[in-house]
Amino acid sequence: MRNVLIVLAVLGLVFVLLAPLAGMALPAAPEFVPMHQSALIGSNLLTGILLLGHVRTNRSWSLGILTLGYLFTALIALAHMLTFPGLFASHGVLIGNGQTTPWLFMVWHALFPLFVLGYARSYRRPLPDHFLRAGTLLTTLFVALLVLVCTTGAPYLPALADQHRFLPSYRALGLAVLALSLFALWRITCKRPRALLDVWLMVAMTAWVAELMLSCLLNSGRYDLGFYAGRLYGLAASLLVLGAVAIDNIALHARLRQTFEEMIETRARAQWQSLLGSVLRQLPDGVLIVDREGRCVMANDQAGHMAARFEHAALDGTPGPAAMLALLREPVARAIGGKPFRDAVLESVAHDGRRVYTVSGAPLRDGAAELAAAVIVLDDITERTEASAALARALDQTRYLIENTPLAVIEWDRDFIIRLWNRRAEELFGWSAEEAVGRRIDALPVVHEEDTGKVAGAIGRLLDSATRYVKSTNRNRTRDGRTLCCEWYNSVLHDESGAIDRVFSLVLDVSEREAAMEQLKEADRRKDIYIATLAHELRNPLAPIANAASLLRGRGLAQERIEWIAAMVGRQVAQMSRLLDDLLDVTRISRGKIELRRAPLELGRLLRDTLQASMPLIEAGRHATELDLCDEPVWVEADALRLTQVLANLINNAAKYTPPGGRIAILLKEEGGEALVRVSDNGIGIEPEMVDRVFDAFVQVSSASHLAQGGLGIGLSLARGLVELHGGRIAAHSDGPGHGSAFTVWLPAIPAPRPAPGAAAGADAVASLRKRILVADDNVDAAESLAWLLCTEGATVEVAHDGAAALRLFNERPAEIVVLDLGMPEMDGLEVASVLARRTPKPCLVAVTGRGRQEDRAASLAAGFDAHFTKPVAPQELIELLRKWQAAD
Repeated sequence: MRNVLIVLAVLGLVFVLLAPLAGMALPAAPEFVPMHQSALIGSNLLTGILLLGHVRTNRSWSLGILTLGYLFTALIALAHMLTFPGLFASHGVLIGNGQTTPWLFMVWHALFPLFVLGYARSYRRPLPDHFLRAGTLLTTLFVALLVLVCTTGAPYLPALADQHRFLPSYRALGLAVLALSLFALWRITCKRPRALLDVWLMVAMTAWVAELMLSCLLNSGRYDLGFYAGRLYGLAASLLVLGAVAIDNIALHARLRQTFEEMIETRARAQWQSLLGSVLRQLPDGVLIVDREGRCVMANDQAGHMAARFEHAALDGTPGPAAMLALLREPVARAIGGKPFRDAVLESVAHDGRRVYTVSGAPLRDGAAELAAAVIVLDDITERTEASAALARALDQTRYLIENTPLAVIEWDRDFIIRLWNRRAEELFGWSAEEAVGRRIDALPVVHEEDTGKVAGAIGRLLDSATRYVKSTNRNRTRDGRTLCCEWYNSVLHDESGAIDRVFSLVLDVSEREAAMEQLKEADRRKDIYIATLAHELRNPLAPIANAASLLRGRGLAQERIEWIAAMVGRQVAQMSRLLDDLLDVTRISRGKIELRRAPLELGRLLRDTLQASMPLIEAGRHATELDLCDEPVWVEADALRLTQVLANLINNAAKYTPPGGRIAILLKEEGGEALVRVSDNGIGIEPEMVDRVFDAFVQVSSASHLAQGGLGIGLSLARGLVELHGGRIAAHSDGPGHGSAFTVWLPAIPAPRPAPGAAAGADAVASLRKRILVADDNVDAAESLAWLLCTEGATVEVAHDGAAALRLFNERPAEIVVLDLGMPEMDGLEVASVLARRTPKPCLVAVTGRGRQEDRAASLAAGFDAHFTKPVAPQELIELLRKWQAAD
């Protein structure tokens, strides 16, 4: 673009300098015309010929039209020279008159812009094959017709010149031609996309416009400054395009040469590939080429025959290389990834028997050293393997096994001289084969000193001619002093005379297995810990229940006190029921996954209930209790049972580890979007080094072990785990022994939930049970208490304590609902249910039992039970079910 701007600037500067002087008369030089016209004809012909090469390359309409335009320019320039007066003859060679040359000049300069306009258009269709031949012929005939008109018909043409002076009609016609040329220049400037030829053609049209202005409008006639300068501008326009086309042709030649060389190279590569394919087809091995995606892109005939045997591995049941490659997915992926592999074994089973193949693979790289594909070679070794001698095959397999087995293999003779010491023996004991072979086996210090007697006894049994195999387990020493636990499998080979020839010892390192056994023991210990944990969790609810039982034995209790005791016992029974549910899911607990049953909780109420449950322990220690609750309720989303477990543990610990007459403070507040609960006391305190360890399992402060009251030291560990499951955290603080301690729990706080609409109305609308119910349980207390509970709800209840009695009572007075324990004498609950399920109408059958496994529930439903409850049953849950059945009736 820089060169274009420079040329345009030079053309414009010269035009500005010459334009005022265009009419200045200069000496007549007729010889200038043939020189100028010859150069012009030659450059236009060369330009047309070079453009012709481009046309044959890309078959463009635009280039075809422009080629014809330069052919037209060359021909008409030749005609203009041959009719110029004073050249070769007074009226030119073609014998015209004074008007012939001006008219040819005007027609020439009027028609070439039309070719440029045709070039500037866009064409979608390719150029027809006959276009250039037909266009060249028509252009030549057209120029000949113009020459004929301007020579023979010259007397009839309007006058444009008078001798060497131009008439006004010449200038008027020149203005029209100039306008057409400017329009062609504008069209070529607007052409998009723009090529190099377009840019230089735009410069050439600029020079063309300058020629028209100098030689037609600004000058006065022939042989003045405008005449000569205009002709030179026209020659410059032709030479500029010629230069641009010549440069483009040079570049085109370079591109064609490069394309030709690439074509030659591609053809040579194709020949080599054809030769390679011919070689691959004749190979006895199967060869597969796979691409980066693992797809087979080429397989020789032998590979195709092999692949046909793997139809059992095809996903769609069709045999082929893809089915065979599916069995080699991992090694083929390694080869595609750049890592070669060898001697993978592949087997096929077809109607003609079993075949064995060895498979090797290597990556294929292209010229840029990038991974392009992978080659997989399959070698059928079935015949080769079968042809090998059985003994040689056995020896090879034995040698392979010895070298690659995870067992240490030691071979020694009757003189205890080591003859074989495999690689695993080197890794296991530390002595290399060179160091061990040739030495006596009892000379190597491989036996632990405390097990020498046991090893000597095993060798003695081995040397007994009647014994061929001895297994022993003992400790061994390694070269670097480590102790291993190993199993020795010793086999004796005898010669023809029956004497000992060789002893093969296979040594298996079972240290990891022993460590695994220790882990199993540790797991067993953890099981015991789990049972202890569960016992610890059960102890908390049992204490208030026992206290409640003691209180109920007293007389004269107020009704409010009885209701308080009943509510407390109900809470503790629900807590025990949940803990028993956890006991049934040992797998879930052992994996550390405890399911939380979250619900919105008012933390102040939960604290008061928990404190009430712990009051017997607090009152026993004569402690003063301060409960500091914030004015507004604090709500959290938590599992009430688990959170009660945490708070009860903290309060009970404060009561246990505080001397009699102490003080326990419980604080609840909300700060920073969190609920904060702090339980502090003025008890024995915690040593500074123990503050961070008190939350570890089975850790107790040594100075307080006499106050643990049988605890296992797992309460705080459980508390921390449960708090963290709720998304909270717990921390301990103490100023040291004798200064008390404080435990703080933080839990995410939530907004107060909205009360459920219609909850109160639903409570008032509870209907009494108006059903006849039969309760059968061999536990008299359980049966009587449940019957009494159902009677208080309005039901008519009869009680039996074995299955046969239950059937007799039902036959005498059929019940609508039957509640059965499964484990009863005479007839169990399943047998009774199977009998009652066939009665018409069938009663509603409820199983209330201590059996809570999934299999027990399935057996209940199969026997005809409608519901299955695991003891202890939440009374309200059973009553709600019975009410639901009553409402359904």
